[in-house]
Amino acid sequence: MSRTVLIVDDSDLVRRILGFTLKKEGYTTLFGADGKEALALLDGRDVDLIVSDLNMPVMGGLEMIREIREMNNYRFMPIVLFVSDAGADVSHFIRTSGATIVFDKDAIKEKLASTVKKLIG
Repeated sequence: MSRTVLIVDDSDLVRRILGFTLKKEGYTTLFGADGKEALALLDGRDVDLIVSDLNMPVMGGLEMIREIREMNNYRFMPIVLFVSDAGADVSHFIRTSGATIVFDKDAIKEKLASTVKKLIG
C-alpha cells in the first residue's frame, strides 16, 4: 500500500517539484495551496505525512499545524515544515511550531525523500 503525503505550498512550481520527487519514490501525493486547503483535505482520508511551507496566504503553516494538532485523527501525524528565511532560527520553529522536523527551504529537495522514508517508511 502506498503512503500518502500532503504537500502544502502557495507556489505551484514548488508543489510540482516536491510531488515529482515523492512520486518517484513511490508515494501518493495530495496538494494544497495554503493551510486552509490542506485542512479541507484532512476529512478522514488516509494521510501519512504533511510537508508544508511556513509562509502562505490565507492560512500559513503555523496556524495550520496548530489546527491539525487539535484534530483527533491527525494530531500525531508527522509534519515537515520548511522555512524560506535563511536567517530563521530553525530550533525555535521546532520547539514552538508543533512540526516534527523543520528545514531551510533551500535544502528541502535534497533531504525530502530520505526524511519521508525515515518518518513513514
